[in-house]
Amino acid sequence: MQLVWRKPSKAEERARVVAWSCHCRTIVYELCRAAGQSYIRRTEYDDNGESVYETYRWSFKEAAEVWAALLEGQAV
Repeated sequence: MQLVWRKPSKAEERARVVAWSCHCRTIVYELCRAAGQSYIRRTEYDDNGESVYETYRWSFKEAAEVWAALLEGQAV
């Protein structure tokens, strides 16, 4: 499964993070909820700082399925 990553939306600055990957890596994933929808946030850390990207919004059920696929290596 190929995910579409885009720059964050300023409209939803307040999101609740309900699950996350290990912060010991250079790329961290977070499953977020905001305004009744869910999405996945990807933060990449390097020598220049951090870059943040987000997926499109889904229902929580759909996002949870994509989240599981991401953690199992079936989505990128």
